[in-house]
Amino acid sequence: MTKITLLKSALVGLFSAFVLGGFSGVVSAAEAIKVGVALPMTGPYAGDGVGYDRGITMAVDEVNAAGGLLGRPLEMVRFDTQDFAPELVMRAADQLVGNDKVDVVHGGWAGWGQDVVAYGKYDVPFFMWDASILAIEEIRKDPVQHSNVFQLNDIEKPQAIDIFDNMLSLPYEYPNKTVAVITADDSWGTEMGSGIKERAAENGWEVVVDEVVPYGTREWGPILTKIRATSPGWIHLEIVSSPDLITFFNQFNESPTNTLISMGYGLSLPDFASNIGEQGDGLIGMTAGMPMPVGPTPEANAWIERFREKFEAEPAAGSFPVYTGVMIWASAVKAVGDPTNYEAINDYIANTPHETVVGTWTFDADHKVPLSSEPVLHLQIQDGKAVTIDWGAGQPYLDYEFRTPPWIKQ
Repeated sequence: MTKITLLKSALVGLFSAFVLGGFSGVVSAAEAIKVGVALPMTGPYAGDGVGYDRGITMAVDEVNAAGGLLGRPLEMVRFDTQDFAPELVMRAADQLVGNDKVDVVHGGWAGWGQDVVAYGKYDVPFFMWDASILAIEEIRKDPVQHSNVFQLNDIEKPQAIDIFDNMLSLPYEYPNKTVAVITADDSWGTEMGSGIKERAAENGWEVVVDEVVPYGTREWGPILTKIRATSPGWIHLEIVSSPDLITFFNQFNESPTNTLISMGYGLSLPDFASNIGEQGDGLIGMTAGMPMPVGPTPEANAWIERFREKFEAEPAAGSFPVYTGVMIWASAVKAVGDPTNYEAINDYIANTPHETVVGTWTFDADHKVPLSSEPVLHLQIQDGKAVTIDWGAGQPYLDYEFRTPPWIKQ
């Protein structure tokens, strides 16, 4: 079998065909290969961390159920990165790699560039889902030093452009060409907001409300006063906190304007749809990786069903990408034949097309997966669930269509 065939087998559910190494579904008593997991399990991003942890756990459990990797079991070693304070991100790398001697580290959001510095000083492969230009800028400073760092999605601006273009492609007649932009005071929020505003200017749209808020904002009166005074065509919020977003919508809905609302990545958080329910019908958002609740291929649907059965929950935004990161690493280890030959493993990961259940992923020169491989998925809350209505810049997703929100009076 070729390496590409092996990768295809791995990522469409036939991983056991090439990781068993002569074993038959039973992990041996051999020394475990340690898998570092650096995630926010407490603090403001904890809701996101749960989704990442489930994706990584699912991949590790599937490898072990299939007989392990090179006949050895995988063992997860976790570190709570909390709020991504630089000292915590650095401590995570030193603890996991320097002290715990893990052979790979998988993270979701991991620090917007400071994680590249923290893990780039080591050789073990490091996977993250930062979607951060700051991370790319750090990699570009010394590509050789940071050749072990892999970003499982694209950066903010391409995603922001896609969000704006999708909003314009909806089958909806805007009352005006104005937008309100509200973001959190972190790198993700401000960079996404900047991209939205730049794209608005390019398309002749006016930004009538521009606000940056701290996490934990619960009182939205002053901002809503501005929104009601200007009645923008749509509002974009980029805040990775379900309570912040839900309180905004509840207060907006007390006296709504004829305004579409896009809640960006926050709408895809595991606890958002479950907490807002059908009251949130009509809200729009985005993510990347795996369309939900129906996948694009039978293999993707099988993956979704395995996830639901295992966790009794829907996959979160980052669950599938980080799952895939584990499987890409495992494929590379199998091909190289030694989990400690980090240079060969990193080279294999960087230069091999990787077949996933949603298509082929290939890392570009910046060691990120571009939108062409992992497109932005546009979501809408319908009947209390987040469903995919668009697969990248106006490309329709046939299972669900956009619905005009109930608060819009036309």
